[in-house]
Amino acid sequence: MTTYTPQDKQEDVSASAFLHGAFYGAMALVPSTLVVGGLMKTSPRFLKATNFQSRTALAIMPPLFVFGLTSEKKLEHDMKQMAAEGTDAWVKQQEAEQHKKLKDSIHSLSAEQAEMMELYKDEVEHSGVRIVPGDTLSIPQRVANYWQANPFKILAAIGIPGVFYIFKGKAGQEHLQLQSKIMHTRVYGQFAVIGMLLSLMGFKQYMDTEGTFITEREAQEKVEAMAIKREQLLKRIEFNKKLDEDRRELIRKAHDDDVAHNLQAKVARNDDVTHNLQAKVAHA
Repeated sequence: MTTYTPQDKQEDVSASAFLHGAFYGAMALVPSTLVVGGLMKTSPRFLKATNFQSRTALAIMPPLFVFGLTSEKKLEHDMKQMAAEGTDAWVKQQEAEQHKKLKDSIHSLSAEQAEMMELYKDEVEHSGVRIVPGDTLSIPQRVANYWQANPFKILAAIGIPGVFYIFKGKAGQEHLQLQSKIMHTRVYGQFAVIGMLLSLMGFKQYMDTEGTFITEREAQEKVEAMAIKREQLLKRIEFNKKLDEDRRELIRKAHDDDVAHNLQAKVARNDDVTHNLQAKVAHA
């Protein structure tokens, strides 16, 4: 069965997203390293307030953030593009099948419609979704769908305030120097963010495997949309067929008119020749 996100392309898409993120992460590493190096040369206060670990963190954390952001955006873009390509391929396949059925069908129209509706329903059920009874999704199901589609937004929404909270807690410890507070915040914040990232991506992988939640009404709308597309396809095929017939009829009429015109021209020339000969004979 045709799928919208073929499994054989996921590894290629993931590798492409990783290389894309690595490239932009490396690009971001250059200015962040230059900024930290410049502060080390021009700001004694910066040297006093930081140590080797905190300076390293300031240099590498922006590139890591850029890497994560750009790779996620690239992955999202490629997956959407792959889904669009899969949909186009599926539509073309369906068009070819429907054209063949239109020519060779031996069933009645009502039976064919029922069969196609069942086919569309089966396609929706196996397209990576979970159909929920009713017309609305519950709040947990909506949260799960948003979580699946936007894991890095959730990570940023939770991780950034969490890191600030950790730093605020360390700020109250007066016996620690600023560089120690920054280093502790980096260590604890990094541990917390990595833990949240693993949890978020684990749940996203679960949702990708099990499928997105949709309601019965949404599933029925998808089925009806497929049926409408099929009807439009059949009408377009019939219209093109009639257009081809009209075009062939116009060509045939034009050919007949051209043949008749040439025939009339030949008859007229023959009449002229005959008239000239008769005139010469009469004159002689």
